[in-house]
Amino acid sequence: MAWKELSVSEQRQALIHRVVTLRWSVTRAAREFGVSRKTVHKWLKRYRAREPSALDDRSRRPGRSPSKTADAVESAVLDVRARHGWGPRKIHRTLRDQQVHAVPSVRTVASILSRRGCIGDAAAAAVPPPPPPPRPFERAAPNELWQMDHKGAIEVARQRVCPLVVIDDHSRYCLCFTRVSDLTMRTTWDVLWGLFERFGLPDAVLCDNAFSAPVGLSWFDARLVRLNIEPAHGRPHHPQTQGKVERFNGTAQRELIDFDARRDSVEHFDQDCERFRTVYNTVRPHEALGDLPPVTRWRASVRPRPPTLPEVRYPCGAVTRRVSHGGDLRYQNARIVVGRSLTGETMMIEDREQDVAVYYAWKLVRIIPRALLGGPRSDKVV
Repeated sequence: MAWKELSVSEQRQALIHRVVTLRWSVTRAAREFGVSRKTVHKWLKRYRAREPSALDDRSRRPGRSPSKTADAVESAVLDVRARHGWGPRKIHRTLRDQQVHAVPSVRTVASILSRRGCIGDAAAAAVPPPPPPPRPFERAAPNELWQMDHKGAIEVARQRVCPLVVIDDHSRYCLCFTRVSDLTMRTTWDVLWGLFERFGLPDAVLCDNAFSAPVGLSWFDARLVRLNIEPAHGRPHHPQTQGKVERFNGTAQRELIDFDARRDSVEHFDQDCERFRTVYNTVRPHEALGDLPPVTRWRASVRPRPPTLPEVRYPCGAVTRRVSHGGDLRYQNARIVVGRSLTGETMMIEDREQDVAVYYAWKLVRIIPRALLGGPRSDKVV
């Protein structure tokens, strides 16, 4: 009889029947069933001991596991997961920072989360990837660049709100995660003006093209220039330019909006946003920072905000023109378009050998080749 013709349970019952009832020898039974004599003796011993489920397979799990993760450590892992919804790597780093005794490896943390149904088996089996190589798009120091964006619309207390997010490029420190009622430049500027008072002035602010102008400077950009801040804008349909603030938006969606944000009232939502911002800055490990929180690389700017917005001044003897209501200025029989946002503002003209440069304060706004300027009796628009 071949061993594989019957199910395992039937095979063992048949073997015991041959030896005990039919008085076969152990050698004959082993030869008949195609197993060793040792295997026959094992199943006879279990049968004669009258153990419950004697012919069933036993678990191969060891009786004791000296290296098993302590219950207190496992509870700490689950507690961090429940409070923040983080993955294995961030939980591992947080427990190390909290000086928890015998912190398990990232793989073990993933196994604990998988066993408790917090993550899928694939995440527990995956080996943590090596740290990514340094990316070239990172400023060398805090406040060299702030990234700014509005998060997608969220319903709070039956109101549509779009939180304004401001991130420091170097440290990933979140300076602002604030609910605003609209996306206008004036509302955004009011929030930013308060941030300048609290944290000082950055060297540059990067935002999307909603804050730019088709030609010249927008109202928002002009105010940054007056504070000696470089306005910068990402390419259209290229969110990677503002990758850090976009990444923050995704994190806020997973770890706050979809996790535990209270949206029954704007007061509760504001409290939860500020709590999340504090945890993000001071507790949450950031992979791009070597699993350290942003506060370890952040410092406030050494450039204080002035009490009021400075007036634009030009050198003595500079050629200047005032922007008309049509958003242009006149020079050498030509109308140079600089944008209606600058209506009433004074701009400086620099007459060069091959072209004409137009400045607002220190910021170069336009360069017009001399060939495009109008003739003696022309009123050409450029």
